[in-house]
Amino acid sequence: MSHDAIAGQDTELATELASESLKRMIYFTRREAEKDGRTFCAYLLSLAMKALDEETDEINAAVKSKFAPVDRTQDLASN
Repeated sequence: MSHDAIAGQDTELATELASESLKRMIYFTRREAEKDGRTFCAYLLSLAMKALDEETDEINAAVKSKFAPVDRTQDLASN
């Protein structure tokens, strides 16, 4: 297998893992929001989850740019 094919698979796998991680993060955050009675927050998180499930590139890019786990880690580190 060529180096380009392996690199392409690595990129695809990393993208898939990032997407699954993001979905888990949204799911658990939404669940906590529902427990705390933050209905509007839970609703917005549901919309984000639906957007990721639809696999629309434009929406996925927008959601990932706002809710990327790397950004959240950096936010927590700065506090």
